[in-house]
Amino acid sequence: MAAARRQTSVSKNMATSLQVRGFTLLELMVVLVIVSLLAVAIGGSAGTFLSTMEYRDAVRELSSAAKRARLRSRSQGKPIDLVVDPTLNRFALTDQPENLESDDYQMLAKELSIGLVFAAEVSPGANVAVIRFYPAGGSSGGEITIERPSGAGTRLVVDWLIGDVQQEPL
Repeated sequence: MAAARRQTSVSKNMATSLQVRGFTLLELMVVLVIVSLLAVAIGGSAGTFLSTMEYRDAVRELSSAAKRARLRSRSQGKPIDLVVDPTLNRFALTDQPENLESDDYQMLAKELSIGLVFAAEVSPGANVAVIRFYPAGGSSGGEITIERPSGAGTRLVVDWLIGDVQQEPL
């Protein structure tokens, strides 16, 4: 019997030492403060990241659209227009700018400012700018400025003689 008593007292000690302790209120508060600080830090940089990606996409899309217009004009043997609507931040490629529908346009980020230098003779309307690419390789020439809210930006320069598209910082 003495042996049986010893085992029960040992098993009681083990049972109390194996009990799981919970977190104190102070520990929970510290964890919540750390998580909140991380969320604020990540949230702020996520907005900047998104803005940067939209800007880069707009530059890439407009640059490649101008280059596509140049190639299409040469391959199809007819003028192709890069139509840019800076008031609605959208653009389109077409050989008939007067027949463009709103579905034909590709949208750019609204917070970007689009500026243009273009030949008014080839533009179909007051709020729309056109840079025309010709089958011989030339273009009407012009510049497209894409500016971020911070003032930084990029200028796409379309050469009138050979229709080449160059990108330069503002």
